[in-house]
Amino acid sequence: MADLISSILIHYHELGLKGDNRKWFEKIFRNNIKKHLKGLPFEAIKIIGARVFVNQINAANWDKYKNKLNNVMGLSNATLVYKVKPTIQNFNNVAKNLIKDKSFNTFKVYSRRQYKDFPLTSMEMNMQVGEYIQNICQKPVKLKNPDLTCYIEIVNNNGYIGIDRVYGHGGLPVGASEEAISLISSGIDSPVSSFELLKRGVYISYIHFHSYPSTTKQSIENVKSILGILKNYQIQCPLYVVPLLNIQKEIMKNAPNKYWVILFRRAMVHLACLIGYKKNINALITGENVGQVASQTLSNIRVVDEISSLPIIRPLSGMNKQDIINKAKEINTYQISTEPYQDCCSYFVPIHPATKAKIELIKKIESKYDLTNLYNEALKNLEFEIIK
Repeated sequence: MADLISSILIHYHELGLKGDNRKWFEKIFRNNIKKHLKGLPFEAIKIIGARVFVNQINAANWDKYKNKLNNVMGLSNATLVYKVKPTIQNFNNVAKNLIKDKSFNTFKVYSRRQYKDFPLTSMEMNMQVGEYIQNICQKPVKLKNPDLTCYIEIVNNNGYIGIDRVYGHGGLPVGASEEAISLISSGIDSPVSSFELLKRGVYISYIHFHSYPSTTKQSIENVKSILGILKNYQIQCPLYVVPLLNIQKEIMKNAPNKYWVILFRRAMVHLACLIGYKKNINALITGENVGQVASQTLSNIRVVDEISSLPIIRPLSGMNKQDIINKAKEINTYQISTEPYQDCCSYFVPIHPATKAKIELIKKIESKYDLTNLYNEALKNLEFEIIK
């Protein structure tokens, strides 16, 4: 195999559904791949026939390539392939070398032809190469979930064949859908909601509120660790760390305790909007899940929405808790999210929080105090860093 040119053949996900502006999406996707593969050798990244080719790679480092490519949003799959002149004989010869050290009980051949002038159909290629492999290994063909799949593609009259494929998360490339701010805690939900919007191509900045020194700084450290994982999907994560304690004290001094959490959340949303407008950001993201806790009833969500001058996106609103936990485990944020910490809201949760707050009543309570100076103070004392 050393005498063959090795490349990575990438299929993208939703980009194939785009119309006249597909090239713009492809450019973002290609640039993201280049950023993710920084430090690994390759000659060029080219888009041919709705496929992305990373040419002249080091096949010995395939595991490193696929680990990085798995984090590229918009990617459907990526396959380590070898370039040959497209003939059945050549495909047979390479297939023989590819499978000789592999342990498997079942297999199949999966062919695609972008170059339609090739004399055989995809089905005929599958049958001829599959018969050759079967004569060598004496193993049965299994079309659904085989142990090994031999992938063959013909693109612009060039043949590509491989057996090692990694699957991505699909969606759109990060940066294709403008920018939003995620209100992130170190709990389970908000990192997952952020991930779901990264999958939609949204470039995310993050804002974390804390109540230090009434609470420890552990939640801040946990959030930074979580962003150390999420940065793998968007290369870097801008983080605003905002003190909320003085605002909370003013609210607690003037409001019945059953409304504290709702009023805290309104204050956080307002601060996030102030930062968002300054940075030309178009939406907020939260990890709220309908009915999960008292503050996340539809009535309370409506009250929180009322103060926001930006749309609030809640990707997890209809998900079951176990589904969220499973996704957190899949993206490797679950363990960090279950480490002990003191949340800026839950630390002050009353025994009987309100579940059906009314906007008119909340506004009447807020009229008893003015948070303008405290908002300005919080913004003045925020800390900003980029997690790279």
